[in-house]
Amino acid sequence: MKSLSRDLPAWGISLIINLCILIPLHFIVRESNREPDVAIVDSLMEDVPEEDFQFVVADDVVGTEGDTSMTAPASEAAMHVGNEQTTPQERLQEVMVPELAPIQSPIDIPHDSPIASLVESAGPTTEDFTEGGVEGTMDYFTYAIAQSLRERQTLVIWMFDASLSLNDRRAAIADRFENVYKQLENMGAREGLHTAVCSYGQKTSLMTPEAVTDVSDMVEAVRNIEPDDSGQENVFAALNLAIEKWKTFRRHEGRWNKMVVIVTDERGDDAEAGLEDVINKAKRFQFRCYVAGNAAVFGQKEGMYPYRYEDGFVMDIPVDQGPETAFPHILQLPFWGSGQLRMSAAFGPYALTRLTGETGGVYLVTDDNGQQKFDMAVMREYAPDYRPVRVLEAEIKANPAKLALVNTARQTYVDSFPLPTLLFSAESDNQLRQEITAAQRPVAEAEYWVDRMYDQLKQGERARDSLKEARWRASWDLAMGRLLAMKVRLKGYNLMLAQMKSNPKPFEKNGSNEWRLVPSAEIDTGPQIRKAGEEARELLKAVIDDHPGTPWERLAIKELGQDVGWSWQEGMHYVPGMENRTDLDQEQVRLLLAEEMRRQQRSTQAAKQRPVPKL
Repeated sequence: MKSLSRDLPAWGISLIINLCILIPLHFIVRESNREPDVAIVDSLMEDVPEEDFQFVVADDVVGTEGDTSMTAPASEAAMHVGNEQTTPQERLQEVMVPELAPIQSPIDIPHDSPIASLVESAGPTTEDFTEGGVEGTMDYFTYAIAQSLRERQTLVIWMFDASLSLNDRRAAIADRFENVYKQLENMGAREGLHTAVCSYGQKTSLMTPEAVTDVSDMVEAVRNIEPDDSGQENVFAALNLAIEKWKTFRRHEGRWNKMVVIVTDERGDDAEAGLEDVINKAKRFQFRCYVAGNAAVFGQKEGMYPYRYEDGFVMDIPVDQGPETAFPHILQLPFWGSGQLRMSAAFGPYALTRLTGETGGVYLVTDDNGQQKFDMAVMREYAPDYRPVRVLEAEIKANPAKLALVNTARQTYVDSFPLPTLLFSAESDNQLRQEITAAQRPVAEAEYWVDRMYDQLKQGERARDSLKEARWRASWDLAMGRLLAMKVRLKGYNLMLAQMKSNPKPFEKNGSNEWRLVPSAEIDTGPQIRKAGEEARELLKAVIDDHPGTPWERLAIKELGQDVGWSWQEGMHYVPGMENRTDLDQEQVRLLLAEEMRRQQRSTQAAKQRPVPKL
């Protein structure tokens, strides 16, 4: 043993001693009461099966060019953020806020159904279906609800915009409710369906505090909605309240499908504050959001609603219906002599359309505001980008052409463009000079305004060729073409007024008493302005050639329809008291004209006395 201890190193001796101690201890067993494991339950992930975390890119479902078209904004532009790699924080967010599980089987729609062509066709459907309006929309929801019920029991929350402009549509939908539920019964898909009704304006009202199953209760709830005259539509606050109210609806009975149908004709006033939070919450608690709304007004914030007073008088009142994009890219420039040109964007407003795309729903265009429509087969290439605002903003800031266009377009939303006077009374040279002097003041302001916008857009010109998206290319070329045309018109207008003021032209016809500026192909303001006029024509013609069948083409045609030069045209207007009078001196003429002006002002003021409702 002494010999062995001398041969072993020190670590070997230490190992043997430790093993001799540990091996006996291994066989000593001490029994103790073990506390049960505490189950940590996170409501964020509760009852969410594994398959719900799979990411699904939905196929486009494109609607029509009529009264009821359907656009599924879960298109490639809406759902992708390019090929960039996701960060760990983004992947965590994707896990915490899962995508909705897609409906596994298609809706079983009879071939004679009015929406069969809509579902089966990848392109635009027929005009016959779209003329169905609200009825056609309700047919779509009937089959969507039936499909949901085949999968599992379903809660449907109807959210109605309570604004005055939606009175007729709410009544039409209430009339269709009984028919919808009768169709569901005929399809054997009524059991397991619960329904709730809400209304919103400045505040949200739960018309059915608890979900109901009786269709008569739903009809009564819709008919009892009190119109909201605040002029505010806080749709995202209302949706947030509804989700909070019903996020755990009858969870003890198992899983439920939850659908929200928003019925509105405006974009909502609280999108900037509430959109992304509501999207995350809707995805977290598995709410599919649908919208039955109006088409956005192409490139503009406001559309017009024909409000009818009790005496039958109709007045167009502005309502917030657009634009279809998150950032402005269409300049709000008037057409001299005809004001703004309003057209259907063929898509819904950005925020509501993004909401439906992110939650697996659909934006149904039930009204195009009676404006010119465009073929969705063409417009699909120009679909707005429905990615988050923060992503779009980063891309815009990184591209000088996009940044210049957005900043220029945004300026037209803030500043109002004064329309120059084209008609000048000329009962005397002094009167003509006075009217010209009054007309020159706002034009000087307009010229400064246009020059500033042109310089701003010009900053992004070198990056114009970097624009890959058809929508951005069309918008940039149209903006530059229109600004150049406006510059040429304003320069020529100022020159024509200055010449007439310094040396009034004599009339060639007896009885003429006014001068009118009319568009002309001749540009008499120097070679530099003539060159700008030619450049404007080339850009506008390129928009027409490159983007046929689109709103950009329509605006370019409208702009080119008016020449950028000017010429004088004499005329005559009627003044009471001056019929066949040749004995009037200038003072008498002035007094008659002043009286006629006062009469017109009184007439205008009387028309403005009507109270304008807040829609």
